[in-house]
Amino acid sequence: MSKAALPARRRSVLISGASIAGPALAFWLDRHGFDVTVVERAPTIRTGGYPIDVRGTAIDVVERMGLLPPVRAAHIASRAMTFVDGAGAVIGRIPIYEAIGSDTGRDVELPRGTLASLLYDATRNSGVDYRFSDSIDTLHDDGAGVDIGFVSGRQERYDIVIGADGLHSRTRHLVFGPEESFSHSLGFCFSLFSMPNDRGLSQGGIVHADAGRTAGIWAVQDSPSDVPPFLYPLKRRVPVFYGFGLMG
Repeated sequence: MSKAALPARRRSVLISGASIAGPALAFWLDRHGFDVTVVERAPTIRTGGYPIDVRGTAIDVVERMGLLPPVRAAHIASRAMTFVDGAGAVIGRIPIYEAIGSDTGRDVELPRGTLASLLYDATRNSGVDYRFSDSIDTLHDDGAGVDIGFVSGRQERYDIVIGADGLHSRTRHLVFGPEESFSHSLGFCFSLFSMPNDRGLSQGGIVHADAGRTAGIWAVQDSPSDVPPFLYPLKRRVPVFYGFGLMG
């Protein structure tokens, strides 16, 4: 008599990072039968950040996830980018979605935090296990699996570990070594921060571009705060930055 076939073991996956890529990947891995854990060092989903464009095939993916209606509802519908000279006089105005080649009838732009929250809500009540206020401390891949030591002291073993923890990734550092070996400066630095919308901007921005630097403020819809950008070439090692003031 043959033994009854045992059900196949669900392969375990650890994803480091619960921003955009992490929860989006968790959605599909869970859908295809993986046992998914997402670890995030922040205490909860981070709601800040610059608006994100969802375009082209990304729209198709969002639709397949059943998230297109709430994503469209969160569309910030930016209108125009206004360019000014050093005295603040208007040089020209460009409809923002024409400037970036966006399909205005299909593409969507929404706050990063809104998209992160939608992806989190789509996965937190499924088989995905979220662990906040923790992160990967040690990693050892023996070819058959990966042993992980967490900052919390927890020890776990996974079939697959995926780093979705952005720039200066701890996961990538553990696997590949110091980022200095792979990071190459292109001579520019970017800085983004929020500030009060004391100019009354709405669904658009003002940009001043000079030789070697750019500064601007951008209102996300009718938000009471905005955000400025600055772009400077780094000809020597000095603390300069590209700042983008975002109202919202």
